[in-house]
Amino acid sequence: MTRALTSFEVPDFPEDRISHDFLLGGAVTLKQPVDGYRAAVDAVLLAASVSINSRRDQKILDVGAAVGSAGLCVARRLENADVTGIELQDDLFALYCRNVVENDLVGRVTPIHGDINDRNIGLQAESFDQVISNPPYYAGGTPPANESRAKAHQEGSADLKDWIGFCLKMVRPKGRITLIHRADHLDRIIGMLHGRAGDMTVFPIWSKESASTPLRVIVSARKGVASPLSMRRGIVLHDEAGAFLPDIEDMLRKPTYLPL
Repeated sequence: MTRALTSFEVPDFPEDRISHDFLLGGAVTLKQPVDGYRAAVDAVLLAASVSINSRRDQKILDVGAAVGSAGLCVARRLENADVTGIELQDDLFALYCRNVVENDLVGRVTPIHGDINDRNIGLQAESFDQVISNPPYYAGGTPPANESRAKAHQEGSADLKDWIGFCLKMVRPKGRITLIHRADHLDRIIGMLHGRAGDMTVFPIWSKESASTPLRVIVSARKGVASPLSMRRGIVLHDEAGAFLPDIEDMLRKPTYLPL
């Protein structure tokens, strides 16, 4: 059953299972499970890739929102953003609701508890200007022992094709979808978007300057548009010792835009 957060409803979550963390240099406070799904750099980079150029860009859906990290960062950086986030897991949804309330973003960020496979999810097709998502990265293999982490990172009843299909279903014609995913799945992503979305930008994320292949890619495309693909140079995250480079450290600590 799908349900949305109201200003009076915040699900319970045991305090001894919560860590209290911060994003964007403390601009976003984040409660998340001590053992389970944990927000990573990917969510901040995904949020930083979102821009609003007109009123036709303001309504944003975050698919697979987890504890809300990406959507909260978008809302904190862009004051005119209207963010909805959908999350399946009960525990992550509970913390998402708490994070919305404790960041004083009720009314601007709306958590929805539901399954993208549910036809009665309660979201209207083509009703969002932009859709963002950080889909599960792994299509097979041995899942993590922690159930919450496994559900967040391992394709289950909804595979990558389902996630992309849902994102395209929810975004309006000529609206934009933006995904962050493993670079070695880029061929799958482009294939699934082919003929359905264009004006595509591929933005590689490299772990180190010396890396032979990128670690992640951000892929952004517009529904029903036939413009050709653009490949960007992307960004490098770490120096050779593994520390974040100064410009990346700055991006992670400030509500800045990552120009795709």
